[in-house]
Amino acid sequence: MSQIEAVKLPAAVVDAIVAHARQGKPEEVCGVVRGRGLTAFEAVAGRNIADERIENYEVDPETLLLQFAFEDAGDEMMAIYHSHPVSVAYPSATDAWNAHYPDCIYLICSLEFDDAPVIRAFRMTPHWIDLDLATLRRVLPFREVRPGLHAYFQEHAHNAPDALRAILDLTPTPFYIDFFTDADGAIVDSRLVSIVEHPIEEVR
Repeated sequence: MSQIEAVKLPAAVVDAIVAHARQGKPEEVCGVVRGRGLTAFEAVAGRNIADERIENYEVDPETLLLQFAFEDAGDEMMAIYHSHPVSVAYPSATDAWNAHYPDCIYLICSLEFDDAPVIRAFRMTPHWIDLDLATLRRVLPFREVRPGLHAYFQEHAHNAPDALRAILDLTPTPFYIDFFTDADGAIVDSRLVSIVEHPIEEVR
């Protein structure tokens, strides 16, 4: 298995993300990171415009549009960051649903322990696989993680239910299967999102 390349975060980027997370607690904060490849140069604080900001985030459009200014300067929006004020630094089902930039790294800053912030880096990739959601919904323990959004998390391949065997041939674990329902309970959208963690090399 090939080694997963590290994300390089300068101390100033780490400090800026942690400071922003602490400033916004108990709400989640978010922003973008300018860089090239997997090397970060600058963290830019955005505004969380989600309706419910305690356990969700949505980066404001003005901040996301900075990606074009970054590109004009020869850089890119290499990462999107957000905070988990009271939970671990691992993508939630909601985070997977909101992962619309598969070319970006997603940085999560956990303030579960105020005096020991943790930042972890992930690639979250949607896979447009034809899912038999009627069957999966019946045999898997989906949870409604927020109104209308239902999720199932498969951490390891070795203990996957038989209903997922065909999917395991198409995408690696871990992954989320998310689907959204309307007021009548009908599925209106769905996706499978795989998660790959990148190590972080902090550059001081």
